[in-house]
Amino acid sequence: MKRFLLVTLVVLGLSGCGSVELSSRGKDVQLLGGFPGNERPENFIEVQTISCSQGYNGRQPNTNIISCRNELRNKAAELGADFVIVENQQIGQGGGAGYISNGTGYFVSGCPNCISMVGTAYKRK
Repeated sequence: MKRFLLVTLVVLGLSGCGSVELSSRGKDVQLLGGFPGNERPENFIEVQTISCSQGYNGRQPNTNIISCRNELRNKAAELGADFVIVENQQIGQGGGAGYISNGTGYFVSGCPNCISMVGTAYKRK
């Protein structure tokens, strides 16, 4: 019975974590490391700081990175922005390996597939 319950919880946990799809408006938003081309910051209006967080699921880190990028682009599109300058990206969160005190074996804590990003959305003046 315990094994059935554990398997059921794992399957439900994995199936409930869908990836974020890029919206039709989000496709028009770029993710950048700085202002585009030789353009000056004065040519743009800062719209809002936005963030995303993906993880604690059964997906690979690369899949979560794509979902997080899509989420940023979708959020920026809803705000009317043209692009997002990504200022911070973190892969994995804390944790490590340890030994369970009751002697049942090792465990892994933290979230090695967690992704978080923070950026600022901008639109052209």
